[in-house]
Amino acid sequence: MGYKVHVDQVKCIGCAQCYAVCPNKVFVIDDKKSIPANTDKCVGCRACIVRCPTAAIVIIPRDVEALYARFYAT
Repeated sequence: MGYKVHVDQVKCIGCAQCYAVCPNKVFVIDDKKSIPANTDKCVGCRACIVRCPTAAIVIIPRDVEALYARFYAT
């Protein structure tokens, strides 16, 4: 299936909790912010979402993203 991971850079405080808890090392820390660099490895476990103190992370199943694109394309 696969997932798309997004980190709101405004909300991210660089605590690296997502990095620490992710079993597949989806995140890297760059310039004191979390970046989802390996999104192809995301299994959708939501551990990062649960651990993030600022609710900066969103995970969307790729098939849902394709559905949105089909219905909301401009």
